[in-house]
Amino acid sequence: MPRVFAPGVIKLFGEHAVVYGKPAIAATIDKGVHVECVRGERLEVVTVAPPASVRYIPGERRFDAFGLERFFAYVDAALRVGEERWGSVSARFTITSDLPPSVGAATSAAVAVGLLKAYAACAGVDVGGEELAKLGHRVELEVQGIASPMDTAAVSIGGVLKIWASPFRAERLEVQLPQLYVAVLPRRGTTGEIVADVRALLGRRPSARAVLDAIGAVVDEAEVCLRQGDLVCLGELMYINNWLLGALGVVDSRAVSLLETLRPFIYGGKISGAGRGGVVLLLPRDADAVEKALYAMGQTYIKVSLFASGATLV
Repeated sequence: MPRVFAPGVIKLFGEHAVVYGKPAIAATIDKGVHVECVRGERLEVVTVAPPASVRYIPGERRFDAFGLERFFAYVDAALRVGEERWGSVSARFTITSDLPPSVGAATSAAVAVGLLKAYAACAGVDVGGEELAKLGHRVELEVQGIASPMDTAAVSIGGVLKIWASPFRAERLEVQLPQLYVAVLPRRGTTGEIVADVRALLGRRPSARAVLDAIGAVVDEAEVCLRQGDLVCLGELMYINNWLLGALGVVDSRAVSLLETLRPFIYGGKISGAGRGGVVLLLPRDADAVEKALYAMGQTYIKVSLFASGATLV
């Protein structure tokens, strides 16, 4: 009965600019997607991970689930890719998640990679991280039409990675960070829509490309601070990265207000992912004060630690 944990991913520095040739720094965390495989008489998938609305039509004895269409598109694609690679498997796959979907923590990549890893294990195959990354990226391409290899590679390889998207390259950074806080805001727009808006802005205002250059410089400086374990430096650079992303139109007033409220208790913070809601990453100076403030605000949050491995059998 193989069980797989596929970690979620936070973007410490460099999102959006990575699409235009700049490096980014991403890290896997100890919260993610769990997939269990039990051999049986037929292929089926059970999930309690994403929220959905369900409509029941008694006359037709039919259920319609709303909000799960994209999730099951990833499931279908992963199962199809798994069958093509390792042959058919009759089994029940149970998927659960520590993270809400579509918040910028690479949950779709974790579903794709975790399901592929579990499928291979159920077929009696031990698949390596490099192959898993390629197959996971193929799943995301099938579902999205266009997709960066960053998330699926991070989920497959694990750790803190400096990543270049085109041509793809990942360098592991052997660094440590304290426990982080991830605040979750409702998303306004899909990742595809937000990325398209940034592209349109850069097309209208070529001078905005200087923002991408500045983000790339922040990433390179952040690598030095990470290696030195300098949390003050990292916090300042997180704020700067967030301001630069704001210039691209992806940081809204909710994230700004949250960071300003928590400023006395954190080294720094920034959005993580496409923006306009989703994950806001917080590097705490006083963890107890951060937690009390978030609770008093009624803010949804998750405590996370770095996870050194990629998708793994547990």
